[in-house]
Amino acid sequence: MKNLGHGFTLVDRNIYLYDSEKFTSLKKTIDYDSFEMVEAFEDKTFYFRDKNRVYVTSYMCNASVIEEAKPETFKVLNAEDGIGYDGNNYYWYDRCLPYDFSKAEKYNEYYLRAGDKVYFLKDIVEGADTETFSIIWQNVARDRESLFFRGRNVPDVDVDTFKKVPGCFDADHLDQSHTYYAADQNNVYFVNTVGKALKRLTGVRPSEFSVRIVDNRLYGISGKDIYFFGIKKKGLVLG
Repeated sequence: MKNLGHGFTLVDRNIYLYDSEKFTSLKKTIDYDSFEMVEAFEDKTFYFRDKNRVYVTSYMCNASVIEEAKPETFKVLNAEDGIGYDGNNYYWYDRCLPYDFSKAEKYNEYYLRAGDKVYFLKDIVEGADTETFSIIWQNVARDRESLFFRGRNVPDVDVDTFKKVPGCFDADHLDQSHTYYAADQNNVYFVNTVGKALKRLTGVRPSEFSVRIVDNRLYGISGKDIYFFGIKKKGLVLG
């Protein structure tokens, strides 16, 4: 048995994190004789290498080969943000970045500017104006005429009146790290920053919408209708 560190062990060409086997899909790829840990961030992200390849397993990606990364020169620049470098290319977890990360200007942990383009992590934000681009909250951003969610343009939003609904953060609730309600002059939206898209609440008027936090849960209210996670809940009455 070989202790790899941070709870990982190598036993008879099987890799375990405590009692759970890892890297099972890469058994025919890994060179076990040279396999070693490079760096770790808490219990979230772990980098490894052998004589041929570099590997990462993380809450952001499954156990993967970092394609084209050179094991002899690979370094982890920021394990918390998943940034690596091998002398030629920069990598975000298991993906090769299409720009020079050292020259990029970060807006926040999601968006950055490289040259005349805005990127969401590794992908170009199509149509974004670099001169007026700014962050609204986490992965929601805007420029002079468009709203962007997870790097994609959200159509039919009045960006100049788009804002969080008051009260969403007045008290703690279970999903406050990634959920809230927002509105522009025409519509109300449920924002789940780990979801695929903003959810427009059909038929809800911004002027008649409010929120309440009850029993550590965030609810939207429109007249007699109650919304939870952007979904109308029939028969639900808040105490």
